[in-house]
Amino acid sequence: MHIRENESLRDRNSFGFDIRAEYFCSASSIDEVKEALAWQQSKNLQLLVLGGGSNTVFTRNVSGLVLHLAIDNLAAKTSGDTVSVAVGAGINWHSLVKSTVFNGHYGLENLALIPGNAGAAPIQNIGAYGKEVCDNLESVEVIHRTTGEQLTLSNTECQFGYRHSLFKTPKGSDFIVLGINLELSTIDDPVVTYDALANKDPTAKQVFQQVCVIRSSKLPDPSVIGNAGSFFKNPIVPRLQVDALRDEYPSLPVYLQSDGSCKLPAAWLIDQAGWKGHRIDGVGVHDKQALVLVNHGTGNGQQIAILANEIRTDIKNRYNIELEREPVIY
Repeated sequence: MHIRENESLRDRNSFGFDIRAEYFCSASSIDEVKEALAWQQSKNLQLLVLGGGSNTVFTRNVSGLVLHLAIDNLAAKTSGDTVSVAVGAGINWHSLVKSTVFNGHYGLENLALIPGNAGAAPIQNIGAYGKEVCDNLESVEVIHRTTGEQLTLSNTECQFGYRHSLFKTPKGSDFIVLGINLELSTIDDPVVTYDALANKDPTAKQVFQQVCVIRSSKLPDPSVIGNAGSFFKNPIVPRLQVDALRDEYPSLPVYLQSDGSCKLPAAWLIDQAGWKGHRIDGVGVHDKQALVLVNHGTGNGQQIAILANEIRTDIKNRYNIELEREPVIY
């Protein structure tokens, strides 16, 4: 383990903001994570754990230690139709999805091209096109950032919900995700509840490829223009509120949930409010996907935070709906 001072994090956050870490280290093993935590505690420093940097908006330099998780172990074991896959937190998520699908290990194909690393997947309970990572997640390997205790948390213990998990609560925020254990299948039976995927009884590989096409057409590549993917969660609101909204907005798309509530597409709300393509200073809203805030190259995290708050305020005033951010603003 090597501790570096005054380290630029420009290449370690998907917005490309050139902020700096007071101290930085990259841990490629659990032993190095433990070593870094011991060093941080001995110096009485603040700790920020960083994965792929695709879910963080940096508004300032980071005091204390930034611990970058680079654990990249990957192992698969097949038993009958079931494939158990152990994945290190530092593995790129899309690379994982692609490798599993093309190795005949199915279940993640709908989650292609979601930015970030595997360690962030359970924290956010990432999902797309009718699937969430919790559908195939058996357990999560964690370490307590203060005590150093290692635990294996079951799917149930992770308390998954829509873009939510134990790790986003005060109780779970002290856990650092070291790796995830997935349960995949050799049976090619993809979930195709979305119309865009249900054409001609596709295979898992075809679903993977179609998801890549759809996402690439809508979502900008962070290597080309800085962004964190979807910036806001799709709001879930009571049916009565949706009925009232549809009186005024008849074309409002609505997705009925099992409990009778309704999920609304945040992108539609933002687009209808006129924000798509909006630009101020060096930041803006993407011109093809209203759910994505972008850095045009000269922006900073404070500007993104201000823009996000302006959008949230406008949506609240127009529709009486509170939008929740997906990324963490630091």
